[in-house]
Amino acid sequence: MKKMIHILAIIGSLSLSGMATNIEARSQFQDSFTADQARDARKQGKVLGAGQVMRIVQRQYPRLKAADARLSSKGSQGPRYYVKMLSSDGRVVEVIVNARTGRILGTRGN
Repeated sequence: MKKMIHILAIIGSLSLSGMATNIEARSQFQDSFTADQARDARKQGKVLGAGQVMRIVQRQYPRLKAADARLSSKGSQGPRYYVKMLSSDGRVVEVIVNARTGRILGTRGN
């Protein structure tokens, strides 16, 4: 009986930690544009295209390889691209770009 209670307690704690991970993942992308929203914003001239932004970032960081771009909007900050860059040794650097102007706002990561 004690063994069963111990197993259930472990399963319960794993479920809660999984829920926390899901909540964190959801909050990370809750402000992201869907593919349709990003396409519409680009067509309306509200943002630059992802390919164009990735080329801008690639020129600024020629030793890194642009891998992915995510369009996001957080409150009054306006739309931003988060461009994931990879180094030759596997490091990931995220470059934050103003989606309207293409201006690089900063980086985070290694």
